Amino acid sequence: MWEGIEARIMENDRDAVVPLRRAFLAELVGSDLRPGTATKKMVAFDTTDGERLVWQVEAAAQNFYLHRKWSDRVEAAGFVVKLFPYQNGQKDGARHSGLSRDWSFGTSDCVQVRVDSVGRLKELIALVGGDKGELALDPAAIARWIGVIRTMFPGFRHFDPPDAEFDQRERSYKLETSRNLRAGLESASTDREVLDAVLASISQKSSNLLDWRTSLPLMPNGDGDKEQLQPALVRLARAALGPPEGHGAAMDEFVAVWRAAVPKPSDDPPRQIAEFLFFHLWPDSASYIRNTVRQDLWREGTGRPFPRHPQVSATYADELRFMRAVRAAFVERGLAPRDMIDVQSALWVVSRYRDEDMSITRLTVEGAMDAIDRHRDGVERTEILDRFGDPRDYWVLSTRARPNRVYPTKPIIGVIRKKTEFSGGWGLKHDAASLLHAAGFVIVGENGETLPLPEQYTHLDRGPDRVRLCAVNYFVEPAREDHRSQVEIGVADLHRLLGPSFTLAAAGEAISDPLFADMAGITLIGRSGAAQSDDETFTFAFEQTGKTEPMTSTEIALPTNLILYGPPGTGKTYHTAFEAVRLCLGDQAADAMRNDRTAVMQAYRTLVSEGRVEFVTFHQSMSYEEFVEGLRPETGSSGGAELSEGGVQGGGFTLKVKDGLFKRISERARLDTGVAAEGSSRLDRKRKIYRLGLTSSGWKSKLDRALALGRIDWLHGGDTDWSAPEFEEWERIKAVRQVENPQIKGYSPDVYGTWVIRSEAEVGDFVMLTARTGNVVALGRIVGPYLYEPPSATEPARHSRAVDWIWSSAQGVDREGIYPKPFTSFHPIYSLEPDLIGWDVLEQIVFGESAARPTQSARPHVLIIDEINRANISKVFGELITLLEPDKRLGMENEIRLQLPYSKTLFGVPANLHIIGTMNTADRSIALLDTALRRRFTFRELMPDPSVLPEVVDGIALRRLLQTLNERIEYLFDREHQIGHAYFSACRSQSEIVDVLRYKVIPLLAEYFYEDWSRVAAVLGDAAQGRSRFLTARVLPVPDGLGDDDTREPRMRWTLNDRFDLSEFAA
Repeated sequence: MWEGIEARIMENDRDAVVPLRRAFLAELVGSDLRPGTATKKMVAFDTTDGERLVWQVEAAAQNFYLHRKWSDRVEAAGFVVKLFPYQNGQKDGARHSGLSRDWSFGTSDCVQVRVDSVGRLKELIALVGGDKGELALDPAAIARWIGVIRTMFPGFRHFDPPDAEFDQRERSYKLETSRNLRAGLESASTDREVLDAVLASISQKSSNLLDWRTSLPLMPNGDGDKEQLQPALVRLARAALGPPEGHGAAMDEFVAVWRAAVPKPSDDPPRQIAEFLFFHLWPDSASYIRNTVRQDLWREGTGRPFPRHPQVSATYADELRFMRAVRAAFVERGLAPRDMIDVQSALWVVSRYRDEDMSITRLTVEGAMDAIDRHRDGVERTEILDRFGDPRDYWVLSTRARPNRVYPTKPIIGVIRKKTEFSGGWGLKHDAASLLHAAGFVIVGENGETLPLPEQYTHLDRGPDRVRLCAVNYFVEPAREDHRSQVEIGVADLHRLLGPSFTLAAAGEAISDPLFADMAGITLIGRSGAAQSDDETFTFAFEQTGKTEPMTSTEIALPTNLILYGPPGTGKTYHTAFEAVRLCLGDQAADAMRNDRTAVMQAYRTLVSEGRVEFVTFHQSMSYEEFVEGLRPETGSSGGAELSEGGVQGGGFTLKVKDGLFKRISERARLDTGVAAEGSSRLDRKRKIYRLGLTSSGWKSKLDRALALGRIDWLHGGDTDWSAPEFEEWERIKAVRQVENPQIKGYSPDVYGTWVIRSEAEVGDFVMLTARTGNVVALGRIVGPYLYEPPSATEPARHSRAVDWIWSSAQGVDREGIYPKPFTSFHPIYSLEPDLIGWDVLEQIVFGESAARPTQSARPHVLIIDEINRANISKVFGELITLLEPDKRLGMENEIRLQLPYSKTLFGVPANLHIIGTMNTADRSIALLDTALRRRFTFRELMPDPSVLPEVVDGIALRRLLQTLNERIEYLFDREHQIGHAYFSACRSQSEIVDVLRYKVIPLLAEYFYEDWSRVAAVLGDAAQGRSRFLTARVLPVPDGLGDDDTREPRMRWTLNDRFDLSEFAA
């Protein structure tokens, strides 16, 4: 690398010899700086700490450049400093263009420092690099952090005098931990007492610095080797009480033990534990910071990633440098931090801050543009806009039709965020252009041309979500504002908007994905133009939302029962995919992609992934039990209710009903609610139902209280607040309860029930209230997290969850149809076994009798049965064959439901389930198909179609070849055994045609004619005597010893030629 710099020096010396240039080079070579990129005009160096120094080697060679964050410190050292802002779009070779390249300062501003002697260069190098002194932090980052703190705490002005809200939320509990830890350690006289003091401090509920998982290996229920870890923790604690100079070595020693004592160890947990002790014992000088906070804020503050270190003590040393630099910056700006607790708390607040708190949406951005227009025209002054200078590099394109659609990025964010100290570019994710990009806006130049996304900025989204956001902002929402019924999106128009960082194909694929229609609230109704072409256009209709109502027979389209039949290779499988897409998405959507196989298959795969299309192949051994439902042996625990027996699992197995594919998709179609979510007359069957028994004689008052307050209360959790993260785990709750009562068991309601209320029951799950022995009196949906109310003089502690009550009845309903197993009195709360819940009965109780039918918004579903003629239809469908008839479907005039033999449940086939079958006539004639099935299906024949093939391929008349072969087959056999066009559809050369004939067509013909090769030869146009273009016949000699009565007819041996002669079909 130094050789490259030497070459550049010599190149400049040829223009003019400058003695100072050679002297500077000698000083740089002797320093700890690492050489980087070298051009004729500029040379880059990096310090061991990752800081960048750029030397302008041309002309007088006295100018050096640093990141702008160094400006104040370098100027304070007596250097002359000049700001050089980032210049977007600078061409190589232009003056100072090297300062805006990735190898120098990227998109950051920099400062020029003039150096007139070797001594001053030494001072500059010492100031910037190598001595591990105070870090230089970007003033813009400091300003943003202070702005975040004041956003989160509106009354905050400084740490001292204090802000009461900041101290109460972020500081007080840390001071309490600090006092308790120091007192505990200073009073400890034995190792056991030291250990107890540390573990008590680490696990206390009032402190949230350490996640419970971090310290779990130290705990009794953790997986760490306590014999190694606990003595090491005691040594660490004693060292932590000592002077900070010894903390680094103590940390390294503790980490080394951790690595040996913990399975799959990481260095971060022991680092955090050590820093936790240092920080609370020495709050004025020690540091604690989480890894993610450190990584993000170090990069933002210094402009480079946090350095990697082989020793954790070196990591801690750099963390201390960072925290001290932040503290110094706060002091300089008058915030008066009292100690490192203030610094750590402030950075934690910054890390938790989310930009959504001041949302950047299409409406807020367009509103900011309106404010800029009014300010510019003098209609309404916006004070913050007076504080922005002239825009320079980054602009954003409005989504609305305006006289001028281009606006500078920085004032837009300034108006929304009410601040000015930030960058307008996109070098960091908090910069203005980055925020607008993330919100789905297009960043452009001053003249409206879309800017390419810089490769080095990986935080800028380049995926399909970015495409979809832009399509919504610039196409869908403007059309919705104009009250249009539909919107057209040209892929080429979208691609031009997105700019050179995206391909035309990526644009089309992103909006053709059903995810786009879902997020935008629109429905695809048309598609025109060839895929991935400039003419490709998608047409979407705006959806009408509303509640789901039960279907009536007049509102339901008749279901399709269709069988596609024909010889092999006629495209039956592809046509089933197309029919499935047409039935699910509608005629318009399907017609738009009729000639685009890729689009059809993509839509088909999407429907399969959504569970709206299922595919099954019938075979000779297919059975009712496999297709509809059957009994399967199972072993293992059967659910929460078994806790009533103490959690004991019996031996052996049980036979359980398992649904087959036909029943599963029928139920999926029947229960589908479409896109409408509100008002749905369906319960989410993927959710758990928790039974909570109101067991005492006063159950009615408990029911009234639960309904009135919109919650459930659990009175068996004791006086402990279980909100802390460690109580997510059942074992942790059990451990605490066993301290109170050593005899308590894990399946006791005091443990298991408390864990259910605290952790297991998730928002969205259901709770069913029961009274007496088996009466269900209410059903609700859990809508809130665990809450704790401490005990009062008259009331016990309450552990509760908020509930949205869906249904209630003081009279109640019997549990029999809802749940066949009696409710246990041993456990007041437990989850019901999913397979035993009578969801249909429950929905009819909650929503009424109509809940059993599909709703108006239920989407079409399709079952594809390949080779439907290969199974015994009566054996597979059984009594359900009747239910396939259109007028017998659920919701139709003559709907029928039958009781299934194994589950004993009523079952019907919904009208929104379409069935498409395929049948290969070469395997089995349609005449032999089950009569019951024939009466219930429409049949559509698919025969070979030579017209879909190219006329000529590599000199071969491909259509004529296929037509000739099939005419001969039909003459010699029948029309049902012809060769399908799909065999040749992929052929692009004569060799590929030969391969299809040799490896596919001829073996199939041999099978058709039962190895009568003379007929195979006849189809190919060959003969035993004469032409042998494909096959050669040789007469076999008559064996000696045959009697006079034995046949002596000539017999032939047929062999495939090494080379095929296709001259008969030459074009």
